[in-house]
Amino acid sequence: MHLTRTPTALTADRLTAAPLHGLPGAGARLGLGGLLAERGHRMRRARRRGTAVTHAFRWRWRDVWSQVWWPQGIAIGEHDGRPVALVSWFAQKRGGVERGSRISVVDLSDPRRPRYRHVLLVEPVVRSGSVALEPVVVHAGGLAWVGGSLLVAATFGGIREFVLDDVVPVPAPGLFGHRYVLPQTARATQPEEGERMRYSFLASVGEDVTAGEYRKDERGRLVRLVPREDGFAVEGAFAPGIREMQGAVLHEGRWHVTASRGDKQNGDLWTGPEGALERMPGALPPGPEDIAVWPERGELWSVTEFPWKRWLYSVSLPGDQRARAKSTR
Repeated sequence: MHLTRTPTALTADRLTAAPLHGLPGAGARLGLGGLLAERGHRMRRARRRGTAVTHAFRWRWRDVWSQVWWPQGIAIGEHDGRPVALVSWFAQKRGGVERGSRISVVDLSDPRRPRYRHVLLVEPVVRSGSVALEPVVVHAGGLAWVGGSLLVAATFGGIREFVLDDVVPVPAPGLFGHRYVLPQTARATQPEEGERMRYSFLASVGEDVTAGEYRKDERGRLVRLVPREDGFAVEGAFAPGIREMQGAVLHEGRWHVTASRGDKQNGDLWTGPEGALERMPGALPPGPEDIAVWPERGELWSVTEFPWKRWLYSVSLPGDQRARAKSTR
């Protein structure tokens, strides 16, 4: 474990640029519940890759092979008793056009055939008295679902916030083909001076939020974020000495970290208390990204990013008695 410095706190800026009813052509606020009532695209079970994977699902084909949209972050929880996964994607810039980032809302109620809908992340901007929608251009490498809010990692731009009840429909053909949008409500940025951090991924367990940074060397850091009135305090920074960390979550004193080894080799899962993480080589499919914990089911969930190798998958929570019992049924 490398010695490291604690990054500077994040300062919040709540956006008040445009009310939802001012969005051009937008319908009434739909919210997460309304979106889940939509039929959506079907996912299918996939062949499990990685020695620890228990369940795996693939997206529809156009999302599996897309060279523009790449899965990155994940958060998992429940909405009105319905199990839901939120997955972020960022768009590669093509033809000088920035398409920004989106989330997929995945309804896991039916474990045989989950369904999902894409929602574009947008920022309402007022120009000359009228409202325009602009895509939120961030890498969206990690998500944290806290109460009714979704926090999105924005690399050196800190963190963006969205309120899930603010999902609204827009007329066909939509914005970059998206029929639903989610306006940004706040951002938490880090100052130019001081110790800066790359906010590559996020995770949450209840109100507890953690973040980390991707690096090709072993100096990537993990931190805890503590909410305060003007943003987040950053605490407990440490570098576990893991190359190419893609996601991390802290649950009951144990860290669970994903690490990628490219698109040809299975990824690694690291797990354990701070200073004593142990490697589970090849436990994950190739290209693992962000990670989330589902405590009630004793599971970890993640996504993979490479075209033709894109899955939403689960892993039994290491050391969890419920997960071990379930895996032997």
